[in-house]
Amino acid sequence: MARLTLSFLGTFQIELEEEPVTSFVSDKARALLAYLATGADRPHRRESVASLFWPDRPQATAFNSLRQALFSIRRAIGDQETSPPFLLISRQSLQFNMASDHWLDVAAFTEYILASKTHTHQQLATCAHCIQCLEQAIALYRGDFLAGLTLKDSSDFEEWSLLKRELLHDQAFQALQYLADYYEQQGDYQQSRHHTRRQIELDPWQEEAHQQMMRLLALSGQRGAAMAQYENCRRVLAEGLGVEPTRETTELYERIRAGQ
Repeated sequence: MARLTLSFLGTFQIELEEEPVTSFVSDKARALLAYLATGADRPHRRESVASLFWPDRPQATAFNSLRQALFSIRRAIGDQETSPPFLLISRQSLQFNMASDHWLDVAAFTEYILASKTHTHQQLATCAHCIQCLEQAIALYRGDFLAGLTLKDSSDFEEWSLLKRELLHDQAFQALQYLADYYEQQGDYQQSRHHTRRQIELDPWQEEAHQQMMRLLALSGQRGAAMAQYENCRRVLAEGLGVEPTRETTELYERIRAGQ
């Protein structure tokens, strides 16, 4: 087990020696640690970090706020007592130390996704190795990146976190699609429904996921539940987008209702 565990998929969670770390003084400190840890492949100049998190303050004030935030982070994660340290800090730059004893869920998630994309196979949806990688990735995806953590006075940070959130969200959704298709082809409708349900949780307006859930329920002999899923799809689309289900979804509903 890594000495420092950083979990940003979902709500911000940090553990040091398997104990929760809750002593951060502000959301700015949490956001700064997340920014450095997920961008640990390169150093970040102090000027750019200060202007990112404190854009409306004079440079001297922003630098002072940055020093205070770094002090808070280092104290919270026990950086002074750790060798090698978690943070590499100089007069010019800041960087999270990739050689330190830590584990980051975003990095692990990304590695599993990349492993499934770079593995040699005829078709991903039938490759047992890649399916296992995707299962491990999805197990790490507790929710959207830094869910609930916002900095209203830093639009650039908000833009950065939004782009990161959307990228990881799309990767998770695509992985769930592959998993649901794989288990449906294997005839494991229960497992396929599990992954399809998570697709709907991540994107309630994705009609193809509702279609797959309807089909899986019908194939499992749950015709009533499949018809109820159509009504749920119809309600979600109407409330969220102001549209009706597509003809394809409605025709699937009619076939299920007719017992076909």
